[in-house]
Amino acid sequence: MEFLQNVAGTLRFPGPGDDPVAFEANPTITVTRHSDGSAIATAAATSKVEEGDDVYFTFDLTGADLPEVDLLIAVWTADGSSYTTYTEVVGGFACSLKAIAKKYDEGGPSNDDFAAAREAATTQIEGACGVAFRPRYGKEVLDGSGSRELLLRQPKLLRVLSVSVAGETVDPDGLTVDPLGVVLSPFRWAEGRSNVEIAYVHGYESYGPAGLPVCDLAAYLLTTSPTDWNQRATSVSTEKGSYSLVTPGVRGASFPLPVVNAFVEDNFWPSVG
Repeated sequence: MEFLQNVAGTLRFPGPGDDPVAFEANPTITVTRHSDGSAIATAAATSKVEEGDDVYFTFDLTGADLPEVDLLIAVWTADGSSYTTYTEVVGGFACSLKAIAKKYDEGGPSNDDFAAAREAATTQIEGACGVAFRPRYGKEVLDGSGSRELLLRQPKLLRVLSVSVAGETVDPDGLTVDPLGVVLSPFRWAEGRSNVEIAYVHGYESYGPAGLPVCDLAAYLLTTSPTDWNQRATSVSTEKGSYSLVTPGVRGASFPLPVVNAFVEDNFWPSVG
């Protein structure tokens, strides 16, 4: 599940398609931010929703609760049991749910299905390219380098949210970020093993060209295969003729859709280091 920064959202447990959980009483919820551990809600009441055989619990968050890209940790507690869910707050979406719905012409999926497909498609394409195409949250534990530079895994750094060195909080306002993934500091990062913890936002502020491949892949992920072709096949013959298939992992293709493979080829971000 993904929420948009500064926009109200509703946490849900269990999520769509997840196994039901038989709570006797409504669970309470505690919500914290992964970046700095600050609490949004502590042991707050949740609401019960019954839709036919589907029973789940919800908790509403306001836009003011989501002022920054982050990862939300929600702990749902009732009847002596606790369950933890995670929700990412992102700075934007590559395409709208309406755009995916227009691509998908079979009818049936809900907005939750479209949102899940968009999240999966975006994450897969970002993984193949090695860069995020919207602001996303990241957090790493690193070795202090002894220099003023600290290299992170993710490129296109946008800003630092929080930092601690050997357990001591460091003001991130004095740090600057380099698009290649380097955090520059006015002081030297103390040498040590796993002594620096840093939370940050990375990715493009927005990237319009990512919209079409994300939309196409999301619709593809929702579409039931119309054939019984072997997924390992590279070609197929029917009474109408022979066709070459785009097979992931074959001839350099990462995805089954040419438009997505072309986008990955054009927008691949080489790793540094």
